[in-house]
Amino acid sequence: MNELMHRLQPVFRFAERMYRELCRNRQRQHAVITGLAVLAAAIYALSLTQLHQQRDALGDFVLVHVVTADISAGQPISPQNTKTFSMPKQFVLPSTRTALPTSLTATSDISAGDIISLQNSLAAGEGASVPAGMRAVSIVPRVAMPALSTGSFVDIIANGQVIAARGIILSSLANNVGVVVAVPEQLAPAVASASSLGEASLVISN
Repeated sequence: MNELMHRLQPVFRFAERMYRELCRNRQRQHAVITGLAVLAAAIYALSLTQLHQQRDALGDFVLVHVVTADISAGQPISPQNTKTFSMPKQFVLPSTRTALPTSLTATSDISAGDIISLQNSLAAGEGASVPAGMRAVSIVPRVAMPALSTGSFVDIIANGQVIAARGIILSSLANNVGVVVAVPEQLAPAVASASSLGEASLVISN
């Protein structure tokens, strides 16, 4: 609308000058003003048509969710720390979330302005994909462990030392005998080795 008003400024100035010149002849004044009003309406209609044409050229639009403040890994994602933004569908990646699940957790640090996607978030009961820069490792601890929900953060311990901090639970193995954990790719060999020897234990992380 501001752009349209800017376009119409020359018309308004011209109308003002004409009004001053024609103020002595009221009939002519009315005719000129009517003509200018018709011209302004035509320009307005043309501008709207151009805007619709530009929108149609971009195709359908979808709502995406953008983070309004930095979110650390493990923190919840909700309407309170996100906002919606309309984007042309052709520019939206398949991994982008177009709807926020009721329970959603950040699986990596997310900066303000980033779009919520399957790569940086995980919903309760949702099958997880391996986050970028991480590897999935199956761990079957020697001792019984409590049920761990998808998206929980755990530290992996072997021989009394933390060998991988803040691993992400991707899924549980059958009968809850173990879990699949995403760990940083450089630590995956050590975690896999400890798991194969039965030395890996899990500790719930904050």
